[in-house]
Amino acid sequence: MNSTHTYRCGGTTIQVRYRQPRSRVRFAVFYGNDERELMTDYAVNMSSGGIFLESDRVLPVNTTLHVEFSLPVNNRRITCHSRVAWNSGSGNAKTCRRSGMGLQFLDLPLEEMHVIRNYIAEVGLKAVW
Repeated sequence: MNSTHTYRCGGTTIQVRYRQPRSRVRFAVFYGNDERELMTDYAVNMSSGGIFLESDRVLPVNTTLHVEFSLPVNNRRITCHSRVAWNSGSGNAKTCRRSGMGLQFLDLPLEEMHVIRNYIAEVGLKAVW
């Protein structure tokens, strides 16, 4: 299922099409190469296949990371490995890009994927003001 999101920056409007439904979110994500030494940044959108992590610490594409986060609705801890699928450097007002990384989940258990899909569906039903 494809989803399209519209982003506005100044007088510019950009439409982006995603293969999986995405949801705007805001929650802490703990990540790093070693699960004993994790950094923290915030996810700003997600799908069942990955998250966009807003960060000034942008890592190279294909970097493998340990990732942990809890969804705001059920506080269930989700843990998996991910890879940096793409990144954007420091925020740029001309392109409306935030500084951060698109992380692709690599070994997310099926049960956790369903939890994320249900969360995205639930968040999608709420009005955004």
